[in-house]
Amino acid sequence: MVSVGVDIRSERTLGLIGSILVLVGGFTGVVPYVGVFTGTISLVGAILILVALKGIGDKMGDDRPFKYYLYSIIVAFAGSIIAAILIVIGIFSLSNAAMIGMRPFEHPLSFFGAGVLIVGFVAFVAVLLIGVYFAKQAWQAMYEITGVDAFESTAKWLWWGALTAIILVGFILLLVAAIYQIIAFANLPEELEAGPSTAPVV
Repeated sequence: MVSVGVDIRSERTLGLIGSILVLVGGFTGVVPYVGVFTGTISLVGAILILVALKGIGDKMGDDRPFKYYLYSIIVAFAGSIIAAILIVIGIFSLSNAAMIGMRPFEHPLSFFGAGVLIVGFVAFVAVLLIGVYFAKQAWQAMYEITGVDAFESTAKWLWWGALTAIILVGFILLLVAAIYQIIAFANLPEELEAGPSTAPVV
């Protein structure tokens, strides 16, 4: 049987641009007054990556990369909002208790605020891990479909970065993962052979 080449040039370009935008948005999001703008840049980048993964998945008959990356975005967006609400409620409750003039934990609001704050922080960590897990699965699937090693490296560094983010070194690993993601799309060939995975079976 003659193998058929599948043109993925447009998907490679979209994925590359999207990955760069996500990285730029993540870097500059902490700069005052530009957070909203860079948040939009990251969102646009994520959408471009989704379109790229959708196109590759449709052409190769494997929707795992698109499906997992979409799950990652949904979990991160919805979960972050819920966690942020809980954290704000906790801080507001603790502030009100302090304004009443009570010492720490002498007023029920203090216990409530501290409890909600802890739950919010735990929820944020859980959302981070779940979202990154789905993203890791997406890049692992891309490696299996394309055979590009940088996608596997992206998945590996992304996961280790999420696990160690609480001790700050994880943010460096997440940066490494983002760079590998850009390299992965840049290294994609213009055409892929339709059919079984090109990655070695382990």
